[in-house]
Order: sequence, then C-alpha cells, then structure tokens
Amino acid sequence: MNQALSPARRRPHPAKGITALIFGILYAAFLLLHDLLPTRMGIALIVESLLPWTGIFLALVLLMTLIRFSWLSVIGLVISALVWTGMFGPALLPNQSSGDADLKVATHNVGARMPQPTAAAQNLVDQDPDIVTIQELESLSGKIIHKELDSAFTHARVVDTIGVWSKWPMSEPEEVDLGLQWPRAFATTISTDHGDIRFYAVHMPSVRPGHESMRNAALRRLSTVVKTDSADHVIVAGDFNTASTDGNLSTLVPQLEDSREQARGGFGFTWPARFPVTRLDHVLYRGFDASFDEVLERGSSDHRAVLAGLDLK
Repeated sequence: MNQALSPARRRPHPAKGITALIFGILYAAFLLLHDLLPTRMGIALIVESLLPWTGIFLALVLLMTLIRFSWLSVIGLVISALVWTGMFGPALLPNQSSGDADLKVATHNVGARMPQPTAAAQNLVDQDPDIVTIQELESLSGKIIHKELDSAFTHARVVDTIGVWSKWPMSEPEEVDLGLQWPRAFATTISTDHGDIRFYAVHMPSVRPGHESMRNAALRRLSTVVKTDSADHVIVAGDFNTASTDGNLSTLVPQLEDSREQARGGFGFTWPARFPVTRLDHVLYRGFDASFDEVLERGSSDHRAVLAGLDLK
C-alpha cells in the first residue's frame, strides 16, 4: 500500500494562519488609531493610560503564530510588532548617561496620609537634587515633609498644597489660573548658577473614568500660559494625573519635551507605587536636554518620585 501523502494532503491549507493575520492587523490599527477612542465612560482614559500594556495582545499574536505557523501568521505578527515597537520601543532603549547634569529636578506627590513622612523627605534629600517640587502638603505628614525640606534647602516657595524647594533664590510665586476653585499650579523664576529658569510647579485635578473634563481644561489653560512664556529655559514639573500615552498630554508636548521620553531607560511608571502601571508624574521642559530620568524606590506614598537630570542647551 502506498503510504506517501497525496499532493492535496501535503499542500498547506490556504487559510492557515488567517486568524493571526487578522488579529495582528486589527491590533496594529488599534494602536495607530487609539486617538479616536470615545471619551464616553472614560474608555479613552483607561485604555490610553495602560496603552503600553496592550503588548499582551502582541504576545497573543506570537502564540497564535507558533501554533498555526504560516506566512499569513508571520505577516500578522510582523505588522503588529513593528507598530508596537515603533510606538514604545525607543522608550525601552538603555540610558547611556553617567548621571551628571547641570541641574537635578525632583517631583513627588507625597499623598495625604503618609506613615513615614520623614523618611520620604530624607529619601529625596539623599538624591541631592537642586530643585524639588512637592504636591499634597496639606496633611500632617505633608507639614512634616515641609519642615524637613526647609532644613535641607535654603529657599522655598509654597502655595496652598504645592511647594518648591531650591538651592538657589526664587522670585515670589505667581499663581497659574487653571480654572479651579483652589490653587493647583504656580510659577517662579529661579536664579541658578546657569542663569534664570522659569519653573512651574503643577498638580492637576484627579480624574475618574468619565470625569476628565476638569483635568483636560486645566491642561489646556496651563499649555496656553507656558506657550506665551518668553523665557528661554522653562521647567514644568509635578503630578499631571495624565499618563505619558494620554492624548491630552499633547497640549503640552511637543511644545515641551519629556525627561523620560528623551532619557529613555524604560517606561518610568510612577503610579500606583506598589506596582506602577502608568506614569502620572512628569518633568517637562524646553531649553534643556535630559541626561537621565530615574523613578525612585517605593516609599510610603501612592506615587513614586521622579528625579531628572537636565543640561542647558
């Protein structure tokens, strides 16, 4: 009996791998068109805040390709991999900086009820930053942090729940109107050894899915103020309650650059501190180049602190 397979049985099924191809194309299209997601019920907020994590679908396409290997499945994998890598791959490149910089800027939302405020303040001081901005200073723990930073820095400016500490003199704070009933941002001019720097300390309104309008309006107002600022060297730092992949951050970027995007070395997620899944805290700027961007180890806040090294252009 002839055991050889007939040509019909040897020939690959023409539809083999079609599922992987379709899934890969749909995932690539989703990444490219995520700006079109509806804002209703917070769909865009949730998805864009977690956008890098959608790479799990890329892993699914890979698994489908391994199971149903064919040219079609490989094409689906390559298309989705190229789009994901084009969007997020540069952030994963290693940072080659030595860690030296003209100035170091730190930002930290210290939370309303920190159990170890003194340790949190000391953790920042140990990094030897030149400028520190803190959000949520209204609690007892915030007052303790305030006192600790006052003893470590020569100059300080505080407006409501936001503070800036600096090694160099600062002008009187100028409140930035974000359209809210309470101050959530202010500007000051810092007279550094490298010249004057315009510094904006920011704490954007918190958001919940389906309730982003207040934060989005505040971002637009801040963008207008920064855009009309004529200073050559500007830093805008704080808790933006806006993920790096949130399209609303584009109101400030690209007119400003992002330290993590320029320094690379990973996504730099900062929230929630125990297991960060998104980056809400940013150091944005113009007139500088970022030499490094570090996310500090988890303290007792629900945010992790960011430390960025900036070099004047």
